[in-house]
Amino acid sequence: MDQFLLQGAVSEAAASLIEQEVLRVSCLGLHRYVIRFATSRKDNLLLSVRPDLPRFHLMTARRVAEAPADRFGAWLDGALTGAVLLSLEKPPWDRVVHMRFRLPRSDDGARELRLVVELLGRSSNLIALDPEGVVLACGRDIASRSRAPEPGTSYVPPGGREEFDAVPLGPEAIAIARERFGGALAFLSKVSPLLARDLTAAAADETAAGERLADILDAARRNAWSPVVYSSDPLSDLAEGDDPAKAGLIVSPLPLLSPGAVKTVREGRDGAPVATSFPGCSEAAEAGFGLLERLRDFRDLRDHHQAIVRKEIDKLESLLGKLEVELEGAQGSDRFRLMGEALLAGLSKARVDNDRAVVPDPYDAEGESLSVPIDPALPLHENARLLFDRYKKGKRGAVTIEKRLKAATTRLGEWRALAGPAAAVRTTDDLDRLREAMAGLGLVHAPRPSRGERPRAGETPARVRRYTSPDGLLVLVGKSGEENDRLTFKVASPWDFWLHAAGRPGAHVVVRNPKRLKSLPEKSLRLAAEIAAYHSGARQEGKVEVHYTQRKHVHKRKGMPSGQVLLRRFRSLQVVPRLPRTTAEEV
Repeated sequence: MDQFLLQGAVSEAAASLIEQEVLRVSCLGLHRYVIRFATSRKDNLLLSVRPDLPRFHLMTARRVAEAPADRFGAWLDGALTGAVLLSLEKPPWDRVVHMRFRLPRSDDGARELRLVVELLGRSSNLIALDPEGVVLACGRDIASRSRAPEPGTSYVPPGGREEFDAVPLGPEAIAIARERFGGALAFLSKVSPLLARDLTAAAADETAAGERLADILDAARRNAWSPVVYSSDPLSDLAEGDDPAKAGLIVSPLPLLSPGAVKTVREGRDGAPVATSFPGCSEAAEAGFGLLERLRDFRDLRDHHQAIVRKEIDKLESLLGKLEVELEGAQGSDRFRLMGEALLAGLSKARVDNDRAVVPDPYDAEGESLSVPIDPALPLHENARLLFDRYKKGKRGAVTIEKRLKAATTRLGEWRALAGPAAAVRTTDDLDRLREAMAGLGLVHAPRPSRGERPRAGETPARVRRYTSPDGLLVLVGKSGEENDRLTFKVASPWDFWLHAAGRPGAHVVVRNPKRLKSLPEKSLRLAAEIAAYHSGARQEGKVEVHYTQRKHVHKRKGMPSGQVLLRRFRSLQVVPRLPRTTAEEV
């Protein structure tokens, strides 16, 4: 987000929100938070520290789709509900916002809380501080040692901007720009790469660059911006499925001199990018960056499902190759029977040479000898018995392998049939149809999680619900994506039974099977299925299809989001979503 655009958005927010009370804090997922204020317009302030698209602005939308609160979002909601915003400021020349809140009276005596919003690309973060500047919590765990705030330590502002000390925010900065930075273009490249690229594209000389910088600095001092969103097509024509790069979305605080040559904007229908003006910086940021975010999210979700289809096809093709080799070996087990028969028939004539026994071949008309591998520690008749056992095992194995080969071939055909629709996904409807077809093949859907949202080391994981079936079997139910994974892959045994509502996000349900039963008793199966249907997105439906299998048939591929798995083998039944009469216990 351009720092001048951010300045305009901060000024707009301050004008509306200073001395206003916080109603609550909501999480939109992917390091995005909304602070809802008790103004007459019910203003919403977006604080997004998503690394690839950090932004800060008011939202015109009064209703937004919320995601389950992450760890930091839940903490922030508890800390700020009922607080009053005292100040909202952005230091000149940087993309950092400082917010100060007066807290309602609390038992711990805390009276103020500060929020620092750092919109610094991959190091973007949202940091909560006490009045003395000590870090209380942060929105992202950053790997960078220099920008990784630790709770309990003093906050350290971002460095590298010392050369801007004492640079005024106005046209009087032009002389400093020439003296300290070597010219208007060099100065602008450090504070607004977007506007600097525009100057370069317009081939402005130093005189023209100075005039342009004077106009920009005058707008900054007066806080008088004319934001414009540039795009390849009208904003209303762009939708999920369009390539984010080809959409060429640029959000500028001022009209650009040469928008067609800046960054990745491609030509529109009339030979130039489409320019859409907005009355305020927040509205421009919401329209441009909000659309870009939706395009990227859709692309990521589409690519994720396409990758699952490709990987499943590759895995099944590899499995078929291995099964064909195994079948060829099993079908060649007749040689063990022939060697066993030769060994028994030639016991009296056998000549033992270390681990080989040379006997007449009873099936050779010319009486040629046959060399049979043996265990010299065992009698020859015992070696013959072992050879017959290997023959019988091979015959039995061939039948089993043929069944597996048939099942794998069928499943490969089903996944190959999805390759075309997966590659052709262009709209949300296309993706919904693909997800439905994949659910029919055993893909358990889960909401896309926030990147990096994993419990910290030593943090207590979410608990599970516990029920007891009519047959006395323990039924465990996950409560979140992370807990679903933990329950399925850390708690459940391979022979435990596993259930999930077909094609809907929801809880993983595990029925413990200590006696290693081959099938669940009917009453226990139906109760567990009803629980799985109830704890899913299909709770309000009359009848819900539920997949069930043993845990050993549930698999998770690398990169799958929390709660999403693949079923190699499963069966289904229809049930009414409901809970048993007894209250669930928490463990």
